[in-house]
Amino acid sequence: CCFKHRCGIIMSESKEPDDEGGEMSEASYALLDRVKEFCMSKDFENQFDDFAAEHADIFLPAVDMEPGAEHQLEYMECFHKYLDHFEGKIKRFIETSGEGGETIEDFYDQCRDVLDDMDETNPFNPKRFFIEALLATTEYSIFFSLMMGEVRKKHPKYKPEVPAEKGEVKEDEEGKAES
Repeated sequence: CCFKHRCGIIMSESKEPDDEGGEMSEASYALLDRVKEFCMSKDFENQFDDFAAEHADIFLPAVDMEPGAEHQLEYMECFHKYLDHFEGKIKRFIETSGEGGETIEDFYDQCRDVLDDMDETNPFNPKRFFIEALLATTEYSIFFSLMMGEVRKKHPKYKPEVPAEKGEVKEDEEGKAES
């Protein structure tokens, strides 16, 4: 299933202590740190940009959609394709990096452990921030917004119009001042 379901929703499962019976040590998060580095790499970002550019035209009809209007089935199908694609990349990375033997379930366990650990002395935990950002990308509404941004980037005529400031002269599409 999806990352959000396995990691974000299942936080109620109890944390497993490490072999000494205590909390997991920083060294126990080596897999999480590697996945974080992988997901923040320029290569991974470029792959998302490529996916968005390739699928942006599917979302063209949504540009003129009224807020609250029903979304086309194709948008959800593209979202599921996106989830499968990028979760698959993370899974393959885990299986082929490191010392071997690590699984996507190990990653989910580490994510749950970090999300369950509410350290009041350190409210900004970089690992937690990364996991929450990764979880946000599994939300349809966030994905839809990203795709709408890609539509506007790919088709400049759909960029939102920004009103001119007081005293500024607004130009038309040909660069002539409008009255």
